[in-house]
Amino acid sequence: MWVRRIRTSAVVAGCLAMTACGTTGTGPHEALVVADLYTPSHSISEAGFQPYMKQVEKQSGGRLSFDYRDSEQLIAVEDNPWAVRTGAADVANILYMDSQMPLMYVPQLPGLFEDRNVVGASKAFWKYVQSNRRIQSDFRKWNMKPLFCFTTTNYQMQFSDKSVDSVSKLSGKQIRAAGTILPHSIEATGAISTDLNAAEAYDAFNRGVIDGLSLSVTSMRDYSFYELIESAVIGVDLGAFPVCYTMNLDRWNALPREDRHTLEEAGDRAVVKASTQLRDQVTSEIEQWKRDGIDVHTAERSPRLKAELADVEGEWTDQLVGDGMKRETVEDAIAQWKRLLSRETKK
Repeated sequence: MWVRRIRTSAVVAGCLAMTACGTTGTGPHEALVVADLYTPSHSISEAGFQPYMKQVEKQSGGRLSFDYRDSEQLIAVEDNPWAVRTGAADVANILYMDSQMPLMYVPQLPGLFEDRNVVGASKAFWKYVQSNRRIQSDFRKWNMKPLFCFTTTNYQMQFSDKSVDSVSKLSGKQIRAAGTILPHSIEATGAISTDLNAAEAYDAFNRGVIDGLSLSVTSMRDYSFYELIESAVIGVDLGAFPVCYTMNLDRWNALPREDRHTLEEAGDRAVVKASTQLRDQVTSEIEQWKRDGIDVHTAERSPRLKAELADVEGEWTDQLVGDGMKRETVEDAIAQWKRLLSRETKK
């Protein structure tokens, strides 16, 4: 998952003017149009929204159905928030809103949970999204109702050089890392963060301009980068990525209470089912890496590395304060996330 900033609503406005783009209906039982970036075979799609659709359709007896536009068929992914806000889509994966809703990205803070605890982390994140006042206010401003949100497993580090077998070998390595928090985490390991788009990153990786990249274990084989990987350092736990599907609030309010209840109940189940599937995939994926000739090394979390990763929190806080957010708001949100995370991962 590569972070891209969402653009203005001009593209969405153009889409709304074109029947080929497909606008949503007004009837409460018309198929819900879904804008997603993932292919049907992507690990997150298979674990997340596809089972959710099946559950909703089954539970509603077919009364609720979906017109699922995967692979950016409906609109470019960076415009998904505008699409769901304006009604160009009923439902959308709002992957890239880190500049508009930065507090939703607390799962990216590194070193707070291990991959084996991703189910508890996802439960904590869903509760955080539902209870954080600033995030709820932002959703209302964007005319959105969150259907369900979960986290991926942690971002780890992958390299084109088999000699990289530990954190001690990371010093000076050029690592592709996008977003607002992951670059800080990369720098905390001693590596150098490089911001490139996906096309640039593949070319740079292939030509040796950059030494590696950072993706979760479960997402690695979903991308063409996989064919270039020679080694991986896991267990660094550089933070997860939030996955959140939202619905146009007007469309939500137009649904009968029974249908809203069905969507909510399926959403709660989806959080657990998606994260459970991702957790269970970690072991099988690592075994597949090894069969494919990739050397896999587990990092030692030294006291120094732990301290460096912990400092990322303060760097991100300062960044958001510099962007105009109140320090108290940021610190309270992080504290809330940590409380929920501690509670859910200990169960």
